[in-house]
Amino acid sequence: MSQYPSEQGLLILMAPVSLEETLVDLLLQKDQVSGFTTSNVNGHGRQHAELSLVEQVAGRQKRVQFMIHASFAELQSLVIELKQMFSDTGIHYILMPVAEAQSI
Repeated sequence: MSQYPSEQGLLILMAPVSLEETLVDLLLQKDQVSGFTTSNVNGHGRQHAELSLVEQVAGRQKRVQFMIHASFAELQSLVIELKQMFSDTGIHYILMPVAEAQSI
């Protein structure tokens, strides 16, 4: 028996804005992804080497966030593919199990 009753997962990607359209196009082609949401977010952190001078002064970096809900196993496969396609592009991800998700 699985530790998580739904065996569903949530994948959150935080990507450079420059990759938004590429990732949207890719995710729309994936059969295991029935839909996803995107949001414009700001990244904050201590590592300034990756920030432009303007971002360093502002203390934030513009990013786009993707939230993808699907089976945990399918999301794990998607992460493997993303790692191969987008290595060293600055995409950060969080993959977590979902205890429950339903439409009301």
